[in-house]
Amino acid sequence: MLFRRRQGRTGTRRRSRLTAWVLTASLAAGLAAVIAPSAAQAGAIVPCPSDIQYWHHYAYLGRLGHMYEGHRYRVVSATPRFLVSDGRAVTNGLPYPVAATVTANQTQTFQVTTTVGVAAQLTEQLTINVSTAITQIRSTMIGVSTSFEVPAYSTVYADYGVHGYDVSYYVEKWHRRNASTSCEEWGYYPSTVTAPTYIEGWQLRTG
Repeated sequence: MLFRRRQGRTGTRRRSRLTAWVLTASLAAGLAAVIAPSAAQAGAIVPCPSDIQYWHHYAYLGRLGHMYEGHRYRVVSATPRFLVSDGRAVTNGLPYPVAATVTANQTQTFQVTTTVGVAAQLTEQLTINVSTAITQIRSTMIGVSTSFEVPAYSTVYADYGVHGYDVSYYVEKWHRRNASTSCEEWGYYPSTVTAPTYIEGWQLRTG
């Protein structure tokens, strides 16, 4: 004959407490994942840096007031680049130079974009730290012609476009409540952007 021990209330209570603890821990982990910054963990509370360039309203906190977010942009490097919108190639197969004229008939738009921060703010910082010729958006013109000489037995490539820069930069985000002088670092976001200038024209090269 087999005898089975009846489980008392003590064992049931222990299992209930264990289940409740597991559920509580799971919920806490889930909430932590939701409120954490997306690109970097929030930092310690420190005095707000004096060189944060832009502040904007971020959230209403009810009785606690308002949360503001600050952006600080830093340029790491900038490399000049010609942004081509149209091009021609003229080949001379004769034993003497010939004259050629080409005209741009395609337009293209180049602009500063960003997934972190504000494009207008980034553009302003690029004009300060890279070149005053940088503009947020530029569309190339059509109908612009240029004339040149093609040497004997050679090819001249004519590219039309705008001068620009390939820029590496990062954005820091900071949070503060109301008019507090204390801030919490809320993310560090490295990125790149191609920025056009208003300088437009033809570039010639021999192939």
